[in-house]
Amino acid sequence: MKKTVQRPLGRKHKGGWIIQPDHLITALKHGDAVQMGEVSVGTKNLINLIRLMEFPDEELLIKVNGKLEVENIARTYRYNPALKHRQCQFRSPRNRQFFSLCNKAWLPDNVKQLVILKPKKF
Repeated sequence: MKKTVQRPLGRKHKGGWIIQPDHLITALKHGDAVQMGEVSVGTKNLINLIRLMEFPDEELLIKVNGKLEVENIARTYRYNPALKHRQCQFRSPRNRQFFSLCNKAWLPDNVKQLVILKPKKF
């Protein structure tokens, strides 16, 4: 089994990582299985699920709590008059979508490429 480390840009939030869907999908395409923390999941069906829940202005919050939890999250901006610039916030949108996958879900029998996700802070 060959292991590769992928480092998509992400931001820590509520015990997980916020990653843009297109950066995550390009990182997942490099292997048959993905490992984040102690959880390993097959990438083929995970990519399909991410594409189904993708909205144009939303990002993904990914947590690992014994299982892989993925939910969409919206980026909002507010203007701070004291500092005279915009500040970024993340909120759950009205059309919230969420799914979680157990460890070793959809793993192929012979994993040739394992992608290890370690997001890089932006």
